[in-house]
Amino acid sequence: METSPACKTSLQHQAYTMHFSTATLALFAASAAAKTCINQTVPVTISARTGIFSLDIPQTNLEVTDFILNMTQQGRNFTNTALTGYNTTAGTYNISTEFCIPSQDNSTNPTVQVLIHGIGFDKTYWDLSFNDYNYSYIDVATDTYKYCTLSFDRLGIGNSSHGEPLNEIQSFLEVAATVQLTQMLRNGTFPGVNNTFSKVVHVGHSFGSAQTYSLANMYPDLTDGIVLTGFSMNGSFPPFFLAGGNFVLASKNQPLRFSSYTGAQVQELLQMYAEPLLDYITPLGADLASVPPPQDLPNGYIINSDAEANKYLFFKTGYYDPAILTLAENTKQPVTLGEILTLGSLSAMNAYTGPVMVITGSSDLPYCGGDCLNTGGAAASIPAQVRMNFPNVNAENFTAYIQPNTGHGINAHYNATGAYAAINDFLASKGLQSS
Repeated sequence: METSPACKTSLQHQAYTMHFSTATLALFAASAAAKTCINQTVPVTISARTGIFSLDIPQTNLEVTDFILNMTQQGRNFTNTALTGYNTTAGTYNISTEFCIPSQDNSTNPTVQVLIHGIGFDKTYWDLSFNDYNYSYIDVATDTYKYCTLSFDRLGIGNSSHGEPLNEIQSFLEVAATVQLTQMLRNGTFPGVNNTFSKVVHVGHSFGSAQTYSLANMYPDLTDGIVLTGFSMNGSFPPFFLAGGNFVLASKNQPLRFSSYTGAQVQELLQMYAEPLLDYITPLGADLASVPPPQDLPNGYIINSDAEANKYLFFKTGYYDPAILTLAENTKQPVTLGEILTLGSLSAMNAYTGPVMVITGSSDLPYCGGDCLNTGGAAASIPAQVRMNFPNVNAENFTAYIQPNTGHGINAHYNATGAYAAINDFLASKGLQSS
């Protein structure tokens, strides 16, 4: 079990650690006061085809810039240039999870939402602590719509396993982990959850949406509905994201979180990296003893450089609380070279036949170039064009929704709960709400 707080009441968000009893989970009945959650590490044994890329892993921030220049050069597919073959990567990995049940009984038709975060975040994207959890997607899904939820740190992120960053931690290995977690939920083997789920839906954000898209294509019978947030299939704009992030080595950007430095080296670090370290330490009350052990990430893990880059990538000016940008910067997460190289490895035509919703902020940067409605008359919006990629989905089962006054990080904007309602109302309209 992890030592982090395991669950919160939706009213007071008092943290505590617990195991679910068989009687509680069998009927999915909790106290009338609030949802109940459990945090635990779940091992998954998985395998996937991964690319073999021949390139030198950057050892300095300037070399990271070289990698980004290669990835963003027009007319060049650097993934294909660096790819030399394929390998089957297999192993047992630890996945850090949070499973929540609603405050109201949903035993007659239990449905679980599997939540997959994107680049720059971990599983807390779905349960933001900011402003007494008023931005929590999980609170809305559980206590308003009576869903169970499973959120987790993707491979390489947060408290999940950190692997080799070039030829191991890639998109399809992460999809395999989500598949394994989903199968556990369906067949009743998810640890501590004595229940089988008749309905499972998948909700992704950004890179998590790309993985949801792939999961639905590869395993169409495994999901009853998918929601792709912060997403489109337009490949013109991801270079804006890569260039605008001014990516650097994670271990050098926030060494107290991502390097191997400990103990006696802290004072030296404070002198070397005073400003970024103080930015990180301040919200912890300047108590170095409260800083968790650094993750000792190798050089293939890179991260956006600072709050200014974070704002450019994820936020729409004037429509977010400035303090939530500080939180996003202090808790930001890295991305591997392998993830970036496999980010666009999506099938053009998706075999999935079930309900699909695409919901993207009006000013989304990486998937709309900052204006999702600017299509030159070709479609109602750029996300609406995703409809063409699902030839087997009936028109009434596809919805594209543009969240107004919102950037790429939908959950961090003032009107986030409006997006949450749109998502859950869509699922309910397709018979995917617990009842």
